Amino acid sequence: MLNSRAPLFYSLRIFYRANCKISSIFGTKNLNIGSNILMLSQILELSNEWWQKGDISDRAKPYRRRIFQELKDLMQYRQMLVLTGLRRVGKSTLMYQLIQELIKEGNDPKKILYFSFDEAVEEPLTILKEYQKLTQVRWKEERIFVFFDEVHKLKNWSSKLKILYDNLPNLKLVVSGSASLMIEREALENLAGRHFQREVRPLSLGEFAELSLGRKIENLELWRGELESLFPRYLARPFPEIVNWEDEREVREYLRELVIEKIVKVDLPDLFPRVRTDLLLALLKNVASEPGMLLNLSSLSKDLGVHKLTLEEHIHFLEFAKLVRVVRNFRPSVRAESRKLKKVYPYHVALCFPFYASPSKGQVFETLVGSSMDLRNYWKQNFREVDFVERDGEVIPIEVKAKTDLRREDWKNLVWFMERYGARRGVLVYEGQERRSLEINSKIVELIPIVDVIF
Repeated sequence: MLNSRAPLFYSLRIFYRANCKISSIFGTKNLNIGSNILMLSQILELSNEWWQKGDISDRAKPYRRRIFQELKDLMQYRQMLVLTGLRRVGKSTLMYQLIQELIKEGNDPKKILYFSFDEAVEEPLTILKEYQKLTQVRWKEERIFVFFDEVHKLKNWSSKLKILYDNLPNLKLVVSGSASLMIEREALENLAGRHFQREVRPLSLGEFAELSLGRKIENLELWRGELESLFPRYLARPFPEIVNWEDEREVREYLRELVIEKIVKVDLPDLFPRVRTDLLLALLKNVASEPGMLLNLSSLSKDLGVHKLTLEEHIHFLEFAKLVRVVRNFRPSVRAESRKLKKVYPYHVALCFPFYASPSKGQVFETLVGSSMDLRNYWKQNFREVDFVERDGEVIPIEVKAKTDLRREDWKNLVWFMERYGARRGVLVYEGQERRSLEINSKIVELIPIVDVIF
């Protein structure tokens, strides 16, 4: 059983998504979640309680994540707001919080529409027409705010919303999706100039500490001791709902059932009918057991008894769903980057937990740095290797060491890389507490504690 402290609404959603019949809860004979489905009007009424109450319930949690203010500021623009990210990171909660802010600012609650395609897949125009029947709001003429959650379940969603955006300037559209790479690619292809895209990531250590301690933490140095003591708990609990869960078994169940299996057994098969869930889980188990593993398709193919092309396709599915991070071997030209020697990490180290994997401290640190900094490259040539390379404009090599005492050999590959590729500075992330810089052969190596990186 999942944590009994979960609110009733959350519990109902779990049962809903497990395809249970809960018609007795809502007192209607038409509701049969197992077969499909609540009538659209009922879904809209249940999902938009503020139409009658004038306010939103505890779905808009009191804690505001750091990204919230940026999202709130973007609401003033006409462009569509597109939220992506792993399941359970809090995209829906952020939507509810934006709705709450709109109501507080004096907007008519009936002019705010929320619909989740997790509950049913309906055409946007059908939803809007039913919305007008229920509220009498003329959505073609009046200023309204439309929130579409889990929009990736709607086929050709970007093309359909593009039509609404281009023809109805009175609509402010906010959408989210868990099939993040698909959402991002479709938005880039079909919504160029029409959207702002923001990824909602798992909690940072700082956010985890704020939720755990119930305090606002702005000064890292003042709270360094508490952050370091919370670090081990944070590794398995970077999702808002489970920050304070104590039972390790329940945490594992949550991560397995509501994050991993929801994506592997429901989301991906919905999008890709030929996907093999057993192979996805086997690949995830391999990556969880050895974060940063070199992707040797020939060896994996023999171990799993699967053709290399099938393996490559399923690794792409996992990357597509942001369950793994594929890191490619750096070359100065992106086009010249090797197709071979890819490395694979869990998207966040917490995804190792359901598989009872025991990655080394070094692998944990590498996974955290890759996740926190959204890194996509590493570098390896002959016997030299650098853990990551950031190439957002300036090229910066990044080495990760799970140790407090550093020696010359810990940064020699960084310096070699900088001299070869003309980089001005490099970063060495380590377990210590002091942030400082070293000048070596006219190159700057910044020593940064792991807590600072994931704060």
